[in-house]
Amino acid sequence: MKRSAANPALIAVAAIPDDDKGTFLMEGLISSTDLVAQSIDDLERIEDAVDTTGVSGWDITAGVTVLALTWPVALLAGRITKRMIRRIPGLPEYFYDLAGRGARVLVSMMGLALSMSLFGVNVGWFTVILALVLLVAVLMIRPLIENLAGGLLLQTRPAFAIGDEIETNGVRGKVITINARSTVIQTRDWKSVHIPNNDVLSDAITVFTGFDRRRSSIELEIEYGAEIEEASRLLVEAAAGVDGVHANPAPYIRARGFGTGTYILSLRWWHDPDLSSGGRTLDGVVREVKRVLDEAGIALPSPELIVRQPDQAQSGAGSVS
Repeated sequence: MKRSAANPALIAVAAIPDDDKGTFLMEGLISSTDLVAQSIDDLERIEDAVDTTGVSGWDITAGVTVLALTWPVALLAGRITKRMIRRIPGLPEYFYDLAGRGARVLVSMMGLALSMSLFGVNVGWFTVILALVLLVAVLMIRPLIENLAGGLLLQTRPAFAIGDEIETNGVRGKVITINARSTVIQTRDWKSVHIPNNDVLSDAITVFTGFDRRRSSIELEIEYGAEIEEASRLLVEAAAGVDGVHANPAPYIRARGFGTGTYILSLRWWHDPDLSSGGRTLDGVVREVKRVLDEAGIALPSPELIVRQPDQAQSGAGSVS
């Protein structure tokens, strides 16, 4: 014959000494009574939140109607909001979608709260919960909000525009888009770099294509044996003959100082503002300057390395070029 399993609670009670069984059972009864009382209090709170004594059939009908119309009205509000926002020029496309979604969510919440109040539900607690949920949501998506605000600022009050070539956060290239989260830059080696909008706004921005031209320069050391005026003329003519170098303003020379047995000249020229023009003219100017100076017999000094040996401290020093 199969025996039923013993109840663990009865075994635990049986294991208690006879003198303590009364106390144990009394404490359990008190705990059970407290639990029941707490449950009754909770039910009373729920009953306080839901008061259907004044709810009529018309209220229920109106609540159901409001609940049924909430989503269509929310969709309509989103579309109307997008159309109104589109009348403001200069805003990014993603901002229109965000405004439409916000309008839909707001109308949906208002419709839900209204229908619940018609059913006799006290929506005061609903408002508190909604505020807490919104607060938590804002804290959780705070980086996204900052980048969104940054993107909006970059679009409405831009320091640069899409197509400009810039340098920011150590990245140099062409701006190909500005979205809700980041600014996308295409580098010279065809890499796509996404920089958070908040980082772009908090860092220095160099815009290479902000004007119709840009200046580049190189510095050269010319030995004292060469005439500075003749060397300057040759350097200017060399730069002027390079394709892409602007004739107006023309290339020019600035003396920058003295080196070891040399004087330092800065050759400067203007070109189109894009990065490709800057790199292309720099390559051409360096090659042409080297050719012209070689033909004129003007040598560019090579760096000299002085090596001192311990046993040469008294006799002198040797040099290696």
